[in-house]
Amino acid sequence: MRVLRSLLALAPAVAAEFIPGGSFGRTTIGPYNNCSGTLTTRPTDVAIDTLPNINPNSPSGWERWDLTIYQSDIFLNLRWLQGDPASYNSVPADGSFEVSARFTNGTIFYTRITGEKLTYTNSSPYSITIGQNTLTWDDSQTWFNTTLNLNGVTGSFGTQSIMLDKFSPYAGWIIGQLTEGLFSGIPVTRGHTHVGSIQFPSGQTVNLTAQSVLLHMFAEQPVQSLAVNYGIRAFRSTGTTFGDTFIYENSRAPNSSEYNAFFLGRAEIRGTEYVPYTFYAGTNSNLLSINQINRTSTEAQLAGCANTDYVPFTWNYTLPLPALEQFDSAGGKTTLYVFNNISTAEPFGSEYVSYQGGTGIAYIYQTPGAAAIDQQPSSGGQPPEQ
Repeated sequence: MRVLRSLLALAPAVAAEFIPGGSFGRTTIGPYNNCSGTLTTRPTDVAIDTLPNINPNSPSGWERWDLTIYQSDIFLNLRWLQGDPASYNSVPADGSFEVSARFTNGTIFYTRITGEKLTYTNSSPYSITIGQNTLTWDDSQTWFNTTLNLNGVTGSFGTQSIMLDKFSPYAGWIIGQLTEGLFSGIPVTRGHTHVGSIQFPSGQTVNLTAQSVLLHMFAEQPVQSLAVNYGIRAFRSTGTTFGDTFIYENSRAPNSSEYNAFFLGRAEIRGTEYVPYTFYAGTNSNLLSINQINRTSTEAQLAGCANTDYVPFTWNYTLPLPALEQFDSAGGKTTLYVFNNISTAEPFGSEYVSYQGGTGIAYIYQTPGAAAIDQQPSSGGQPPEQ
């Protein structure tokens, strides 16, 4: 089994204007290890970190927020974007908002508005808005609410953050760095999108009771100058007494440096409610090992701790066919996947290992001509049910 090696070649990088009070750009020492089985403290910078870190009035840079939602009848990606991630002449004030959807019959829907400057509110309740499309949250970090109105698409719904925790990689021990100068974070690592619906121009209304993830990414420079490829995967298991959330990220910079990051959290039933807590958040550590079983199947194993009698966590997944593919202005491709058949072996306390099923999503980016982080499945067959 290949052990991920520590590659600490990065020097601290400075982004345009980190939002005051947030965590991006700060130095850190990891991995974070909380084996107590309790949520010792709730992070207070999630609400701030989700705000723009590239000022809409800045002369350069780009930033995006992706709310990805999936249930049995739809795979949906909503993107707030300021600037052009692939352009050396990106102007943040040139904002856009887009809706991409895939239905179970294979139909793809896409629409967007452009030329709209992003506006935001930097006090609770916080918000970002492009056109009439708004994402709102407050200091509790529990709900992220969405309203939509563009080109015949309307919607209103809430996304509940189950883990009450965020995750950011920290390549080079700089919080938020996926590679040097490319920053990302996941404000909602395990979301439940419900209490609302989305309506399409055809008249179809989809009531949402869905799983979701909120991804945030930004940089001063074009993405292809900072990363050859990257993979961001957010998996979840569901059981009768607990559910685990596992995030695994890896990336390769143009200078061939490779970086990895991971997060493991649990929401456990105690009394009448789920209690969330985090086991690990780390980077380039031998706590995580990845075994490529074959061309499309992978086993990821994260070491156990005292609270699990040192029994490891194991996640087996096979890369499905793409749910959506998106191309940027330089020809870079981001492929979105939804996983429906993840199998897990998860220690619970020190008494037993629970074997559970899991689901999840992945964002896989590659520059033109570069290999993807994960191998593509062979052609043919039908896309998995979304």
